[in-house]
Amino acid sequence: MITQMDRLTIYCVLCFIAFCSIVLRNVDDLTIFSLAGLIAAAIGLWLELSHSPELEEEES
Repeated sequence: MITQMDRLTIYCVLCFIAFCSIVLRNVDDLTIFSLAGLIAAAIGLWLELSHSPELEEEES
């Protein structure tokens, strides 16, 4: 079973790869798939962080 930290790590790596693929290409070679991948990974990362009771700070 994948833990929440594993999923966060996967989303961060996917965001980084998609961002690098956008930055390292020419403007003429830019595809919608790399932009869609970046948006999808960012949304997945946001959803994972917003619904995470495991990562919330404990109140003492």
